[in-house]
Amino acid sequence: MFRTLLRSLLGLSAVAVSSCISPPDFPSTPSIEFKELKVTRIVDPNPNITPVDNVVVTVSFKDGEGDLGLNESDKVDGGPYSYKLADGTLNRNYYNYFITIYRQNSQGGFDPVPLVDPRFPYDSTFPPLDPQGGKAAPLKGDLNFTTKIKIDTNTPIKSGETIRFEVSIMDRALHESNKVVTSTYRVQ
Repeated sequence: MFRTLLRSLLGLSAVAVSSCISPPDFPSTPSIEFKELKVTRIVDPNPNITPVDNVVVTVSFKDGEGDLGLNESDKVDGGPYSYKLADGTLNRNYYNYFITIYRQNSQGGFDPVPLVDPRFPYDSTFPPLDPQGGKAAPLKGDLNFTTKIKIDTNTPIKSGETIRFEVSIMDRALHESNKVVTSTYRVQ
């Protein structure tokens, strides 16, 4: 709680100071850099419940307009972020955080891990990040993505495998960032 309050105060201070300084010149397409991968194993005391890896991927971002993030209210039928396109196919733009899991193969390279069900990708949506309340302004910071990965049951990820993630983000103008690759971790 203290950290959240401290971050909020630091964020407000940064906004106040930045109003006195000329804004940085970031491109309109967001750019990201991999910062950190944190994995915590969650084991339920009930032996019938499969262990889960709680994975947090942190990327640093920069965006010229600061138009990052979506609200659920942005995802209206027929809009650019609707769940399905007019032809009934799934709309990739429904999400703004794209993540692909890769596992190391026997030759040392990495192959994408197939989804259990293509209708449910690991992709996600993060909320609006613009501190100016919708006004276009350069924005930079860190973005944390948390996902839980079940191990060994009906998932394609097994104990002993080495995996990593490829990440990109998209702004509201549908500009997709560069892709970054995380460090690896070995599933226990």
